[in-house]
Amino acid sequence: MLVTSCRLAFSLLRRLPSLRGVGVYGVGVCNLGTVAGGKYQQAHVSVTASADPSTTHPGQDEVKKSAALQLNFGNHKTAFKHKTTRELLRGLVVLHSCAVDTLVNHSHKLLSLGERLLGERLLGYMVAPFYNQFVAGDSGQELGVVSQRLASVGVRLMVAPMLETDVGEGHDVQEMYTKNLNKTIHLIDLSRQHSILGTARPICQTKITAHVTADILARVSTAYQSLSMAERVEAVRVVAALLVEVGSDGHTTTSSHLLHPLQLKESDALELIDSLPRLYKLGAQCVLQDVVLAVDAEYTYTNPAINLLSLAMMKVFNNPTPIIWNTYQGYLKAGRENLEHDLGVVRALGGNVGFGAKLVRGAYLERERSLAQEKGYPDPVNNTYEDTAAVYTSMVEVMLQEVAAEAESRAVVVATHNEASVKHAAGRLEQLRLDPQAGNVVFGQVYGMAENISVPLAASGFLVFKSVPSGSMSEVMPYLSRRANENRAVLRGARRERQLLTRELLSRLPFSR
Repeated sequence: MLVTSCRLAFSLLRRLPSLRGVGVYGVGVCNLGTVAGGKYQQAHVSVTASADPSTTHPGQDEVKKSAALQLNFGNHKTAFKHKTTRELLRGLVVLHSCAVDTLVNHSHKLLSLGERLLGERLLGYMVAPFYNQFVAGDSGQELGVVSQRLASVGVRLMVAPMLETDVGEGHDVQEMYTKNLNKTIHLIDLSRQHSILGTARPICQTKITAHVTADILARVSTAYQSLSMAERVEAVRVVAALLVEVGSDGHTTTSSHLLHPLQLKESDALELIDSLPRLYKLGAQCVLQDVVLAVDAEYTYTNPAINLLSLAMMKVFNNPTPIIWNTYQGYLKAGRENLEHDLGVVRALGGNVGFGAKLVRGAYLERERSLAQEKGYPDPVNNTYEDTAAVYTSMVEVMLQEVAAEAESRAVVVATHNEASVKHAAGRLEQLRLDPQAGNVVFGQVYGMAENISVPLAASGFLVFKSVPSGSMSEVMPYLSRRANENRAVLRGARRERQLLTRELLSRLPFSR
């Protein structure tokens, strides 16, 4: 396998374009693309800081001290110093493979066919390079090894269990719920066990669709969206009160009328109430372990319900320290509006409820576009990459201003592979005189990618997390296949990282010394 990988890697090395012209500050790697003839293409976008005259013109002494202005995402020596040559070769082969649309498009079919023809064990050997590139393994010991490797360059874990369902999926739901709950609690415990000591809390991610079926979430979303702002605040209060009631004594109620603000069918209301003890256990475990629970955003047809449940959990557990965080997607036209709406709900709840946000560009572009076309409603996705960059930048600004105003009860993870967005956020963090080590402003990238961003960012004094999937190969590979299809623009856009990998590999050859 290694010989084959080496041959492929060096074949690719000969075909790669020269690195001339890739400057120190480079270009941002896109999460989406620019619309051109109905297809997305990589776009080079620069993001400028806010035009606040009181903060955007530091003096000469401040410029010299600015860690943000000195960030260098083009230094391959710094980015890959913790990687072995074998790991670099694997990374180069895997990232090149993931940039091939045909392979990504048919990855799930290829996995199914491979398992039938080769069996699970032989297929495991074939896909091992992809698994090892993006996944931390399936045991606490393996997660510990990855944690130590990342800690050697100042980077932290943000564990992501491979658990989710979509509409029409989720059979034997009670068994699935129990398994998913136990798995997530185990990963919360491991997140604490393998955390780096310091002010930043460990982060464990979860998907609400691992604990409530997407079908129910879709119907709850419709009901929640039909409410006025005041009614939504009341709905959050009611769900939060029920969360405490059924969560603290471990049994559910049969009184569906308690969810009256949502006007759900009785069966849907009871199923939603049935999920609350599970969500309560997750929040309580995170409080016990002092671990952040970052709830992932998903599709627009389930997100309103996810927001409702996340806000209810914030009401219960963020007092005021933000333990529960929700995710907001910048690729949506309503990205900033969704963020500001939920901030408004939190303020209306009163009682100094804490608020945490994970800001992403988003990964479900193609599915969202096709659904809008199929069902005849307006496309919720931004028209161009530039529009998405503008929405994302505005969301980052909203949350940085929130942290500046209420440092104890606000927190944000700027989760992006876009170099310009990272530099912008780091610069604004400094301009607003926020402490980069306080733990309320952190950065995030995916494990197995963007080392050229994560490592120098951490070395410059910023807190950086890697989103690290954990699970067995049989659990993870279908998940990775789905994520690859959703993130194909990111994988295609990793050209700069492949170039830096090539440069680092060449520098390690004997004749280069």
